[in-house]
Amino acid sequence: MDHREKYTGSKEVFYFFLKDEIIKLFKDKLKIDGHRVLIPDNEELDYEFKLDSDEDYGNFTIKVKWGEKPKQTDDDEFEDNSILAEKFKENTNINSDGMDITTNVSFDYEPFEI
Repeated sequence: MDHREKYTGSKEVFYFFLKDEIIKLFKDKLKIDGHRVLIPDNEELDYEFKLDSDEDYGNFTIKVKWGEKPKQTDDDEFEDNSILAEKFKENTNINSDGMDITTNVSFDYEPFEI
């Protein structure tokens, strides 16, 4: 499950923010979206820096990985799709004006004979 938090500030604000967050990280007290970040002490870590930039743009990323990401089973995928379908149904019954939308669809079916 992905968890994210976003912040905005100057380079100086970023420095103090990063310093405080790194201290929390190594004391096992850093939380992202309410979930504690626990980096294992006894596993190899893969970590990298990434920079994508030009004159008018920059994106700097620090990435740390460990362990194996579990593979999603067919049951998990079905459950995820069912949840998405329910959310879709919930979200599509009301239009942008807040009015309830009802749709009646009927099909005429005649069996095909060979």
